[in-house]
Amino acid sequence: MRPSLQHIILTGPPRSGTTLACHLLNQAPNTVALHEPMRLQMFPDADRALKNIDVFFGEMRTSLLQDGTAIARVKSGKIPDNPFGDAQGGIRYSSVTKAKVHFDKALDEDFRLVMKHNGHFTFLLAALVKRYPCYAIIRNPLATIASWNTISAPVAQGNLKVLRFLRPSLYKALEEIPNLFDRQIRLLGEMYECFELLPESHIISYEKMIATQGKALAVISPYAQSLESSLSSKNQNPLYRNLPLQEIADRLLAEEGKWHAYYSPEEILQCC
Repeated sequence: MRPSLQHIILTGPPRSGTTLACHLLNQAPNTVALHEPMRLQMFPDADRALKNIDVFFGEMRTSLLQDGTAIARVKSGKIPDNPFGDAQGGIRYSSVTKAKVHFDKALDEDFRLVMKHNGHFTFLLAALVKRYPCYAIIRNPLATIASWNTISAPVAQGNLKVLRFLRPSLYKALEEIPNLFDRQIRLLGEMYECFELLPESHIISYEKMIATQGKALAVISPYAQSLESSLSSKNQNPLYRNLPLQEIADRLLAEEGKWHAYYSPEEILQCC
């Protein structure tokens, strides 16, 4: 049973454009999108995580209707389009902190409340799809992994902290893979396996989101149809040129990952 069709789950691989999606959705009327508002401690196991998600949605809706505030990871008091700052020595560091943020917009009682977490929600999708409308943002897999290798975060090492609690066997299996790129590709493949649980219309590509100036997000909130954002693709970020892109591409193309259903070999290689 769904607690509310107006409570919406957003997920996707890290660095796939989910934070940008939140930033854009917050420009749409009657919609609030929260970037990673929950603490890791709220995901001690699948059952308790689901209960905490239910409660958290209710608390944030009440708070937003009362005084327009909610918890999220923010930069300068707002949800940014990118949670990482400029590169220092080729590596980007997180520029967001968890805080209470004020949304200066009118909200109806049934406003769309979107909550985004990457690994946390991806590895709970089997249960979440039975409770909430769920959506995923995906991005060219070569660009995704390239981006992982330019940030300071656990995913840069090919694992996720939340897997210790939600998928301990997978966490251990990833730790035992000696090659970093093999580890990252295995992690990405496991996430794409989870996205198979979603209807095709609930999977939005980063590339389409950019090409439509954000309007592709209207499947999440119809109010996003009014977006007119000036967006440009980061799939060929100059930072990626320092990486062995052809080697990573060859490994991606050799795997039978579910990303092949969304990206052709030619499209993947465009990021080289």
